[in-house]
Amino acid sequence: MLRSDLVVDLEPHLMVDYDDDDGIDCDQTAADVARFLIKQKCEVVRSCAIVTEVCAGTITPIVDFDLRPTVGSDTDRGVADIGHLILSTTAAGKVMFDEVGQGTVLEPGEEVVVQLITAASGVGPTGHFIPYLQVKIIPETQANLDDTTETA
Repeated sequence: MLRSDLVVDLEPHLMVDYDDDDGIDCDQTAADVARFLIKQKCEVVRSCAIVTEVCAGTITPIVDFDLRPTVGSDTDRGVADIGHLILSTTAAGKVMFDEVGQGTVLEPGEEVVVQLITAASGVGPTGHFIPYLQVKIIPETQANLDDTTETA
């Protein structure tokens, strides 16, 4: 099958209690804050976050994108293997990105989890962001995907 060089953005599923109208709040307890459910075979280009409120504080936010080989399971979960974003003191409207996971092939049944590793804290902690994952779709016959099953 022919393959495209077109890059597409995967939209996140934001976790309840960690988001609001501006995206994910950076001055809260560190936790898993979003995830990308992989529905088709694709190759990672870069992990990104668009800042929607200035990130600030004595300690500024750090965000990881971790690969989970099985949706919902932390068994063999990676650590920043898809991305590691240091948001620093960053103005709203800036896009932060990392290409550490570039070339990683993702398949249906896997997920990428966005984890707030370090929350904004100290003097004047602020910040919101919306994560996204840029990928190239890899055409594949459904029967060749290990974690997909046709039902009767």
